[in-house]
Amino acid sequence: MELVIALIVIIVFCKILGVSNEMLVLGGLVLIELTIVLMMFMFAFFCVRMLFTKRTEAKFTRVDKAPKGNFKVAYYEVDGTEYPCVFPSEMILNDKMYRTDRTCHVLFSRRSGKVFDKWTILTCGIGFVFSAFAVFVTMQIVSVIPMI
Repeated sequence: MELVIALIVIIVFCKILGVSNEMLVLGGLVLIELTIVLMMFMFAFFCVRMLFTKRTEAKFTRVDKAPKGNFKVAYYEVDGTEYPCVFPSEMILNDKMYRTDRTCHVLFSRRSGKVFDKWTILTCGIGFVFSAFAVFVTMQIVSVIPMI
């Protein structure tokens, strides 16, 4: 809600200063493109981090709030110690995705003390592919549109 109010205030100030509607739309599109590019870099960062992890067996223990965050994450037990997952857990289908009755293979980063489970690996891979494709498509669209 605060974001919407801040956006409205910025638009009103721009209109008072005489900024044209075309420039406001162009500014909005630039912000959207910047968000897509930042998403691609975020997924690329986590994909690179996965390259420096060790594949190990882990047992899912619970889904609980992260120690330094606002979201619930899955916790896995690796070598007798419990570690949180890097990404938040899904809000639906927890009972189907996270099963306490079996062990699973995870990627473990001892340096950061985090686990990449199969859902995180899938999220990073698909997220990077789709965001890179979105960056490519939007750059192609921008190259076709004549500049104002």
